[in-house]
Amino acid sequence: MINGDKIEMRFSGFGGQGVVLASIIYGNALAKEGFNVIQTQAYGIEARGGASSGEVIYSKEIINHLHVTAPNVLLALSQEACDKYVKDVRAGGIVICDSYYIDVLPQRKDIEVYAAPLTEIAINEMGKKLFTNTLSLGFINGIMNNVKPENLMAALVDQVGNKSKEENSRALALGYQKAQELLKKK
Repeated sequence: MINGDKIEMRFSGFGGQGVVLASIIYGNALAKEGFNVIQTQAYGIEARGGASSGEVIYSKEIINHLHVTAPNVLLALSQEACDKYVKDVRAGGIVICDSYYIDVLPQRKDIEVYAAPLTEIAINEMGKKLFTNTLSLGFINGIMNNVKPENLMAALVDQVGNKSKEENSRALALGYQKAQELLKKK
């Protein structure tokens, strides 16, 4: 887990992958943990297919800066997002790549890179690409271990309601499990 007074996270991909929603959910879960949280978002020109990102800053202290400048954590669900944002990740940071869409992984030696075929896992084990963002949340939490699973699920329900609650719960658990398996291999 990354420690510090203020942690910056960027969730990135292309429109339609749910990265903004994922950042909102994760920010909400962090707030349930007692952190002060700022969440912002950016969309590309197109609603679907264009670049999009959601940012979360959290701290136990008051947050005075409203924009992520050097993320401690980057979730990249597309090659374009990875290429665009990896340069901003601070030394010692974590980059989580969806290897379903990302063929060229970051080569920086000063960051920790975790690659998993998140979209493929969502398709093969959940039956739909739609669950990639939820699976990603579980994966991030499996790497970071900074949110209680029940708070992450509660934050998800706060945003999407009880529809697909059982499937979303399964996707969170599956993402967490895949991260734990990857950590054991490293």
